[in-house]
Amino acid sequence: MSRMVRLVVICVVAFAVIGGLFAYREGKLPFLSADGPIIVQNDGSGSPAKGGGKGAASGPALPVIAERAVSTPNNTVVEAVGTGRSAIGVQLFPPVAGEVKDVLFHAGDEVKTGQVLLILDSAREKLARDLAAVQVRDAKQLLDRYEKARPRGAVSDSEVDEARTALAEARIRLDQAAVDLDDRTILAPFNGMVGIPAVEPGDRIEKTTVITTLDNIDSVLVDFEVSETRFRDVKLGQSVRVETWSLPGEKFDGVVDAIGSRVDPQSRTFSVRARIPNPEGRLRSGMSFAVYIDIAGNSYPAVPEISVLWGDSGTYVWRIEGEKAVRVPVRVVKRTAGRILLDGPVNDGDLIVVEGVQRLRPGRDVAATIRGDDQGIAQRSGSTDGGS
Repeated sequence: MSRMVRLVVICVVAFAVIGGLFAYREGKLPFLSADGPIIVQNDGSGSPAKGGGKGAASGPALPVIAERAVSTPNNTVVEAVGTGRSAIGVQLFPPVAGEVKDVLFHAGDEVKTGQVLLILDSAREKLARDLAAVQVRDAKQLLDRYEKARPRGAVSDSEVDEARTALAEARIRLDQAAVDLDDRTILAPFNGMVGIPAVEPGDRIEKTTVITTLDNIDSVLVDFEVSETRFRDVKLGQSVRVETWSLPGEKFDGVVDAIGSRVDPQSRTFSVRARIPNPEGRLRSGMSFAVYIDIAGNSYPAVPEISVLWGDSGTYVWRIEGEKAVRVPVRVVKRTAGRILLDGPVNDGDLIVVEGVQRLRPGRDVAATIRGDDQGIAQRSGSTDGGS
């Protein structure tokens, strides 16, 4: 062996001896024995102290933050676009042709049932009514004379019957003349709001001429289409919410008023009609609406999104049972507002680890701070051995 090689060997041995002495002076020097690892501590006596491996592996309880699972219904919102119309809305037509004599309403007026809206020229109808009234008077007088003369035999029973029939016919002609005269005056058929007049005094109108529109907007009907997959979910009287682009930011509540009996084979939808109360008259016929219907579903435990983990076998959460962490496999049902609805062996009120999940292992002791309890005070579950 050359001088250089011997020098290197001597240096290596010297460094090893110096390192061992330094470790001894610091108080710990590991040795191997049949009983497992030994921790040699420099306690001043120079005697090594044995320490078992199990105590070193278990460690103190791991601090985590947990929340209780909350049972939450898996509601679904059906959205649709609909068109509104007044609960009662008509176009007004004259019952007879004639010349407009007077228009007694303005656009947007609130009118009552029976209020006069328009009058047609009725001079001929008044004459016909007066003539019919004279004929009734004459027929009644003739019948009275015949009935007085019949006991003396001056008038036969058949003549009395004919006079009675003539009186009945005269009265019918009078009633007909009165109806013809009434037809010259157009009345509001129900309470509502009139539209813009479509005729002016002096116009010659026919039975097919539109006079105006009349709408009762105490409530508005909104017609819309819903997918056939929701046919069993939509019920009469079910609550709905609507918004209209004409009044941004405002919401109106109503109920399902009618449901179609058929599914359209082309669009695969069925018709639904909602009734929306409109006491202030802000909604109008013809407006477009966004419609929302809440469909109630089954309830599932809900937990924060960050508590759900993904592994090789699927999704899971950590549940705290008796101060220990238990891995629970679950299935994600729905994500909503930062929380996840779970399907699995998780119950309402179970403590689910939210923060500190990265270092958890099955059976690991945990010290949990419970977030969101009724009193809003953080509680501790388990014990700690001075931190981790």
